[in-house]
Amino acid sequence: MTRVWLLAGPPFGPALFRAALPRLIASRPEATVVALEVVEAAAGGGWQASAEALAARVSAGDVVVAHGLAVPVAIAMDELARERGAPLGAIALLNGPLERLDRVASVVVQLAHLPGAAHTLFHSAPWLAWLRSSAGLRRAVNNPYAMDRDTVAALCGPLVSDASQRVALVAWLRSLRTPWPSASTITAPLTLLWGDNDDLHPLGEADAIGAKRGAGLVRVALGGRFAWPEELPWVLADAVASMFARSAPGTPVEPLSDPAPAPVEASTTPMSRTGKAGGARRRRAPTKSQVGI
Repeated sequence: MTRVWLLAGPPFGPALFRAALPRLIASRPEATVVALEVVEAAAGGGWQASAEALAARVSAGDVVVAHGLAVPVAIAMDELARERGAPLGAIALLNGPLERLDRVASVVVQLAHLPGAAHTLFHSAPWLAWLRSSAGLRRAVNNPYAMDRDTVAALCGPLVSDASQRVALVAWLRSLRTPWPSASTITAPLTLLWGDNDDLHPLGEADAIGAKRGAGLVRVALGGRFAWPEELPWVLADAVASMFARSAPGTPVEPLSDPAPAPVEASTTPMSRTGKAGGARRRRAPTKSQVGI
C-alpha cells in the first residue's frame, strides 16, 4: 500500500496536519497516511539523520509532503530513497527553505548554538511565550486567533515538553548550518504548494525553483501565510490528493464538497482511517502515538 508521509519541522509537530487528515484520507482511502515530525525521526541527530532514517522507511512510489524546516529533509530523501532502489512517487514542498534558511530560522539556529540553550531559551515556558506573542506565530497566519494560546501549545508544545526533547531539538537546529541540496535537484515529480503571502518564503522563490525544475506550482491565495496548513487544511488535503492521483495514473480524485473539515480527534496509525466529526468545540491535539509511528 502506498503511503503519504506528512513531515512537520520545528516549531511544529505533526499536529499541524490534524485537520487535513480526515479529508485527505476520505479522498484517498487506498493510501496509508503517516504524520510525523522530523526531529523525533533523527533520534538525536540532525537533519541529515532525519533524511537517512526516513529514506530507509519509505517504499517505492510513496508520496512525501514537507512543510517548513522539514523541507530540507524531504529534498535529501529524494536522492537517498533513489539510491536504495525505492524512488519516491512524488514530493510536495510547502512554504519552507528551498535553498537557504529564512531570517527568522537563521536567528533561531544561532540561538541554538548558545551554551545551555536547551535548558534556557528552548525551555517550554520562554519558547512557547515567544511563539504565542505578536512577534511569533501570529505573524504566520492571517487571522491571529488561529494561533491562540491553546493552538500554539498543541502544535508546538510537544517538541519542548521535557529535557531530552529540548536537547534533541537544539542538536537538530544546530545541524541546519550544514548546507542541503537545492530543491531544483529533486528528480521525483515535484509540486510546490505555496502560500503567496509569506514574508519569510516569498512566492517568487518557489516560482524560480519551479521554473528551473519544471515543477508544478500551486498558489495558495486564500490566507497563504507561512502556517497556512493550520488555517486552510482543506486546501492542503485536496492539493495532496490531486498530486497523489497524478503519481498513480488511473486513480480518480473526487474532492469533498464541504469547504472546511469539522474538528477531529486523530486515531492511532497506520492511518487508513482516522478521526470522527465533532461539533464546534476546539480541536484537541493528538499525542505522539496517535500521529506518528
